[in-house]
Amino acid sequence: MHTTTYLLVTDLEVDTALVDPAFPLAVRAVWQLLWESEVRPDEVLALDVPDAELDDRLVVIRHSKEGDLFETGITAAAAGVLRELIGTRTEGPLFIVNGRRLSKGEVATAFRAATGGRSLHALRFTRQRKERDRVRRSATARQTEEKSA
Repeated sequence: MHTTTYLLVTDLEVDTALVDPAFPLAVRAVWQLLWESEVRPDEVLALDVPDAELDDRLVVIRHSKEGDLFETGITAAAAGVLRELIGTRTEGPLFIVNGRRLSKGEVATAFRAATGGRSLHALRFTRQRKERDRVRRSATARQTEEKSA
């Protein structure tokens, strides 16, 4: 049987990485969006400052894998981090370090360093797996309630 456990990352690993000052805020903000939303790495890294609608807690994805434009909600915590990251900027790339847009390679390398070798894909994979498990548990609980009613 094929195992995918190497793709999983723990909540503790993510929480620790998200507050680790050894990594730039822009890098940690990318990790947070990947952990908390349906957005893919390339989609996050293509975001510009105007794409962050922080008062509405949304980011607008203009360059999705499917080519569609869509909005996705973000948490209050993510909005706070983005607000700090943006500061007074009104345009340009959302995620910059030393005046240039972050690359996927930089974000992935930093995540491996922060988590002892975990891949950046582990954020999305783990979140999706947790969501599937939550849906299954919820469906099982409903079935149990229906049988006992």
